[in-house]
Amino acid sequence: MLKRLGAVLLAVGFLLPYSPDIRVILSVWHNAAEVLFQGVPLLIGVAYVLHTFVPSLARFHQRHGPALHGVLRMVYFVLVGAYVATAAASRADWPAAAPVLVALVITGALLYWGQGRGTKADRLPLLLLICGGVPAIAYFIETLRAGALAYGGWVFTAGYLVAVAGEVQGLRAAPKIAHGG
Repeated sequence: MLKRLGAVLLAVGFLLPYSPDIRVILSVWHNAAEVLFQGVPLLIGVAYVLHTFVPSLARFHQRHGPALHGVLRMVYFVLVGAYVATAAASRADWPAAAPVLVALVITGALLYWGQGRGTKADRLPLLLLICGGVPAIAYFIETLRAGALAYGGWVFTAGYLVAVAGEVQGLRAAPKIAHGG
């Protein structure tokens, strides 16, 4: 139930104004850096929503779970590097170092916590959220700090948190696997 509620809130949050005159679904397609480091996490978030509501896609993810898990871990670490580099460069249109650090601590802790819980295919939905969580958390903190967070930002972030809670709840019940999976 939490997974579906989180996916609905996440999908609605994509379309609502995140901050004045900015909608998540439209704001990430301006230049190559935004497409790679904001657009890809957005597409990963859409994949999570579809995974939740399209059984055939969930079966595909289950069947190809180990390979997709490896690819998404690589994407996560590329996003980590990109956000650390842009925060260190103090680019004006990207989050500052403190919000990026908080995002990396939270997503890194989730990634670490998920190790050995269920199979790689079972952990895939959480990994989708972890990849999308780097910009979601960093931009939430940055926009909140600037005082420009609109109702869409709250809906989007609430959807993200509810979806993560649902995935963590599901993995907590999964059997522990010592290696592989």
